[in-house]
Amino acid sequence: MLEIKERDPLSSLILEVLEDPSKKEMVYYLMCYSQLVRREASPTIELSRFLSCAYRNFQRARSYWKDLLVSMNLFVISDLYGNLYTGKDIYKVEEDGIYFISLRYEYTNQLEELNHKVLKLWNLLSRINTYRKYLTPQDAVMISSIMFNEGLYEEVESYCEVCFERFPSEKVYLRVLYNLSKLYSREKSDLLQDLKQSVKDLEKLGDVYYGINLFKLKKDIEGLIRRMEKGSSLSSIKIEFVSQERKRGFFDRVIKFIKGLFVKVFDRKNTKAYSFEGEVCLKSSRTLFTNL
Repeated sequence: MLEIKERDPLSSLILEVLEDPSKKEMVYYLMCYSQLVRREASPTIELSRFLSCAYRNFQRARSYWKDLLVSMNLFVISDLYGNLYTGKDIYKVEEDGIYFISLRYEYTNQLEELNHKVLKLWNLLSRINTYRKYLTPQDAVMISSIMFNEGLYEEVESYCEVCFERFPSEKVYLRVLYNLSKLYSREKSDLLQDLKQSVKDLEKLGDVYYGINLFKLKKDIEGLIRRMEKGSSLSSIKIEFVSQERKRGFFDRVIKFIKGLFVKVFDRKNTKAYSFEGEVCLKSSRTLFTNL
């Protein structure tokens, strides 16, 4: 498991879900809360309505929803008498009582920002779609890159810090994203030298790296450096993914044409055999789609 440093609950939640995407249901619960807030135009929602929004998930076990909220550490529950329940105190909430749920006070004025971040995180999780028990170096590279493209710059910094020691072989690329993220999240002008070093580092990795277009990224950073030196406003950078499939040359296309012609001739001489195989394939495909 990733060793998560002391961070704000939302950042910790993001890192936890990235470590184990099967926990992405926690992000769904945040989306449920956001939806109810918009619908009722109030940051305080009746607890029963909140639980009903994700009924199937919360009803796995009698106290599952309490375990979940305690783990997330993002919500506060209140009763009709003004008592507040946070952290492990949530276990004291009686299920047959009337309660209300809201975000912790640190986030009450950041609801819109939180909503955007949660949607970006959900989009990220939907794209990476990895449920391996252990993350691979390629996972770390892809996750950090997609997260960067989603504009989760502060989270990229935190994620890269965790991955530096865990995946030392990918530290060069992760350091490039780390410096870029610091620039966009804080707009630090003293990162100019770091960006120049990033260009040199990218040259060592080649033009394509885990399906990432480093040639374009290097050019984008060089353009960003020129803008910084002129005092111009920062331009956004996106990581571009490319297909690593080798393009066919003229000779390859000729060979493919000859093979195709040969298959057609062979088809005519072996109609019965090919018809039999085709029938088997057709039946197999029908069975497959019927069982889906």
